[in-house]
Amino acid sequence: MLICGYFLFPRMKILIDARVISDKMHGIARYSYNLIENIAEIDTENEYILLSGYSELEVFSSRYKNFKFIKCNTPLYSVQEQLIIPPILKRENVDLYHSPTFSAPIYQPCKVIMTVYDMIHLIFGRPIHRLYYKYIAKRAMTKALCIITLSEYSKNDIVKWLGIPQEKIYVTHSGVDKRFKPTGDAAMPDEIKKRFGISNRYILFVGNQKPHKNSIGTLKAFKMAVKKERLPHYLILVGIKKDIIEDKNNGIGDEFNNRIICIDNLTDNDLIKFYQFADLFLLPSLYEGFGLPMLEAMACGVPVVTSNSTSIPEVTGNAAILVDPENTQEIANAVCSVLKDENLKTDLIRKGLERAKMFSWKRMAEETIKLYMRGYESSNNS
Repeated sequence: MLICGYFLFPRMKILIDARVISDKMHGIARYSYNLIENIAEIDTENEYILLSGYSELEVFSSRYKNFKFIKCNTPLYSVQEQLIIPPILKRENVDLYHSPTFSAPIYQPCKVIMTVYDMIHLIFGRPIHRLYYKYIAKRAMTKALCIITLSEYSKNDIVKWLGIPQEKIYVTHSGVDKRFKPTGDAAMPDEIKKRFGISNRYILFVGNQKPHKNSIGTLKAFKMAVKKERLPHYLILVGIKKDIIEDKNNGIGDEFNNRIICIDNLTDNDLIKFYQFADLFLLPSLYEGFGLPMLEAMACGVPVVTSNSTSIPEVTGNAAILVDPENTQEIANAVCSVLKDENLKTDLIRKGLERAKMFSWKRMAEETIKLYMRGYESSNNS
């Protein structure tokens, strides 16, 4: 029997759909991996099955007696998964299936919990994304036992856009990996500087080329700030391809383009170094369901300028400078203020380090296990 609070629960069999995890640890993959890693350290009683095509997870599963790996290369968000996953759930006699993506079977032979991060694909997505949400994701969410999301803002958005009952949605904040911390080194290692062509102080952006990340607005604000205060800084855009500055139609012009470095993808180890040695983290996103890069920057001791909208104020509190993401001049002014005012910069670093400590992957995993148990109890009582 497993003890949780004052209740006793029989051993459960839980399948976590980990197909999203790969070598590229974007937001959803990072959440999924940290969930699994922390559950493995916390829960030695329940039985866990990891469904994935990623060989590293097979190695991971072999380290824990209550973990099992089932290989599955079926693409996410495909017709095939609707046909292949339900028989696996039945064959393995699974009590609860957790999908940490927007995807889940419409036919559900066991209890289902889904993690839904935001409504970005409905608000900013292409027509095909909206159709998927309307006819697949919404039906799966409606049938699911409960929905996990990462912020109160996203919870309200799910209710607004999909009509899912509020009492069915639970908020469990993401955490920050302990590797994201200030460095004791005086300078970035020469090997990294040489590999990426870094020769000066820099402002850091971490995101992707989707419109809601506002990379164009970031570029315009950076150029405005450099021109206004003659800043010596470069702008490093992680998750962005170089063609963004070569596109003559995006309205950013050619001035200061020699100070922009685009890096499509980074390993976590390199990403941490980029955070640690940045003078400022800048991400004036138009929409975030949570805002993990802001917390990662704070945990590394970097002052943050970000948006005053969507979930971001909920995550950053008063530990960042918040700006209107659609006001380029306001963004540029905030950048200049932080880089020119040492007292402000020091205060933001102190507040950011304290704020980041409030978010823990272990706590998130503990809260998720409690939802698993609640789901098991409700299935036995229904």
